Amino acid sequence: MMRIVIVEDHQMIREILVMALKGGAGHHVSGFDTAAGGIAACLDGADLAVFDHRLPDMTGTQAIEQLRTDPRTEHMPIIVVTGEHDSETRMNAIRAGATEFLTKPVNIDEFRLRVRNLLALEQARKTASDRGNLLETLIAESDARIAVADAGAALPTVRYVSRALQEMQGLDVSDIAVHGDAFLGLQAEDSDQLGLLRDAIGKREAGRFVVRATPRQALPFWNAVKLQPVPAAGADARFLVISHQNISDIVEMRADLNRVEGRLSAIANISGAWFFELDADLCLTYVSVGMARAFSVRPEDILGRHIDRLGVRLQDPARRDMALAALLRDHDAPQRNELLSFRLPDGSKRAVQVSMVPFRDDAGQFAGYRGYAGDVSALAEARDLAQRASRAKSAFLATMSHEMRTPLTAILGMADVLQQGGASPQQQEHLRMIAAAATDLTGVLGDVLDVARLEDGPLSLGSAPFDPVAAWNSVTAQHAQAARQKGLAMHASVKGTGTGQRLGDAPRVEQLLRHLLSNAVKFTDTGQVTAELDLSDREGIVIRITDTGIGMAEDQIARAFEPFCQLDDGIARRFGGSGVGLSIARWLALSMGGSLDLSSARDQGTSVLLKLPLRLAEPAASGARAFETLQGVAVLVADDSAANRRLLELMLKGMQASVTLCDDGDHALDAWQNGAFDLLLLDINMPRMAGTDLVREIRRLEAEAGKPPVPALAVTANAMPDQVREYIAAGFDGCVGKPFTSSNLKKALAEIA
Repeated sequence: MMRIVIVEDHQMIREILVMALKGGAGHHVSGFDTAAGGIAACLDGADLAVFDHRLPDMTGTQAIEQLRTDPRTEHMPIIVVTGEHDSETRMNAIRAGATEFLTKPVNIDEFRLRVRNLLALEQARKTASDRGNLLETLIAESDARIAVADAGAALPTVRYVSRALQEMQGLDVSDIAVHGDAFLGLQAEDSDQLGLLRDAIGKREAGRFVVRATPRQALPFWNAVKLQPVPAAGADARFLVISHQNISDIVEMRADLNRVEGRLSAIANISGAWFFELDADLCLTYVSVGMARAFSVRPEDILGRHIDRLGVRLQDPARRDMALAALLRDHDAPQRNELLSFRLPDGSKRAVQVSMVPFRDDAGQFAGYRGYAGDVSALAEARDLAQRASRAKSAFLATMSHEMRTPLTAILGMADVLQQGGASPQQQEHLRMIAAAATDLTGVLGDVLDVARLEDGPLSLGSAPFDPVAAWNSVTAQHAQAARQKGLAMHASVKGTGTGQRLGDAPRVEQLLRHLLSNAVKFTDTGQVTAELDLSDREGIVIRITDTGIGMAEDQIARAFEPFCQLDDGIARRFGGSGVGLSIARWLALSMGGSLDLSSARDQGTSVLLKLPLRLAEPAASGARAFETLQGVAVLVADDSAANRRLLELMLKGMQASVTLCDDGDHALDAWQNGAFDLLLLDINMPRMAGTDLVREIRRLEAEAGKPPVPALAVTANAMPDQVREYIAAGFDGCVGKPFTSSNLKKALAEIA
């Protein structure tokens, strides 16, 4: 709201002028008939005044003179209205400070227009004044160290100094006239930078200069002086804005940094450590002497060279052709422990492990990478040796599995055939003992091979629908007999309504249960063993096995999961066993994504909690029927073991099949090409041609001739799930693992029929 004061002793004229302005938006108009009343109203806060020249107590000119002496009204617009037309009256009013001069009779439209214009100017002046006051307040209240100088004189005269700059220089406003050079930044030690600052001031040019300030009332400091001409540089400059910044901490920090860098550089050179730096274009800007020496060059020979021109390659075979620059595309991601290789001029190869992090410049822009490298050739060679040893171990295990399971197949299989051949009761008992011993030996062999795989991590498992209740009943029935022989009570139960087939690796689940139940029966002399299968959860099963056996102390529980661990010699002599059951059981549980927990107390028994994520699955389609006869079926058998060939011949002829036997893959291929067969049983590990190569060739010839593929069953000692998948991919329809019995063979044949 703009306030207007009108002073006119003639009542009618006063009322006309007041009424003329009252219609204006945002105006408040007050009328007075004396100069004293008008002056008081103006000092109370007015934005514009209108004074008649002739007033009872004084003239309008005299009133203006009083108002101009007061800071509250020194800039307020004042209009003088008079009926006198002499120029002397006008000049006196203007000298006193009148803004406008109107003569009577007053044109109301002109009067309104002049008032409006003067109010607009007053509003603009107030706005500018408010902004100026705000800016000055902000500068005064902030830490801005700013001086403003008039650029008109040869040596600019300082007109304004912020409070922070006064404190910085140890001076105050009263010192400006005497020590203006301090506020210009010229009170400093003589230096090249001081000379450049003087030149810039003389030429009214912008710039930034670092000088060693020597104030009279304060300690010396490093002063960064920034010069900015306003509104433009050179002859157009009206003002110079000079800002100051005490950068002593930064200068000292840089000095410390230079000392540290020098120290680190010396250490790097003496120690032979490999340090390097890349710029934003991934070119070398620094390389330690030790690193250059490793490349058989001098540092200056490779500085400026792009990282992809150093002859270094990624060791990872999958990324060997990838440029190093591509590895460093993400400027926010560090690269840690990356393995590289390069070849020396003498032809030898070196392995290098590199770690590097990105860094940025003062503006926050990506500036390159800094890193450390180390020669890991010896470690790489040791790693390669370990990998070769691991491959050799795997090959050895595969060979041992094949070589031991092959004779076990003959022993177990022949015992099975003889049991079905009408042997006497005594012979039947002897054959059962042979079969049991062979089965135990097969289990021990499997355990030993499994333990050898423990360090390789989780096992690759198959996944197919199976009946957990049938598996549970089979395993618990076996151990119930062993419990009865020891005089123990064994209670096995199934809980929950989530019955039906589950998705998982049935043989491995049964193996896990056998180990847990075997331990419970083995280490319990009196009392009972309780086993519960909980099928309440559709997403998994829970098994709890509790015994009243010898138990374990708390410090023995963790050791119980270690391979070949017997807690003491007395236990080993008393109970026997290889000490691998729990380690294999936990390995299998973890491989299935489950958990195995054990709680125990000495002489009070042990409790095992097994959780396996075996979710409900639809029953497998067909293939479950008993396979009793192969009458009229021509079968080609290939196996390099004479005993296994004889065993397969007996079993297949017992199912009324016509059998052709071959001792290797080449002979089997010749036989297949010269005959007509309805079924193939092929060993995998055979001389001259492996079973997988043989089935691939047969499938190729069948496809060329347009014949349907003959069902083929892989018969092998290597029947891990991942291996079986390879056989299926090669062209087999199924697999039977050695050793096997006639029932195992019939089941495998039924699944591919």
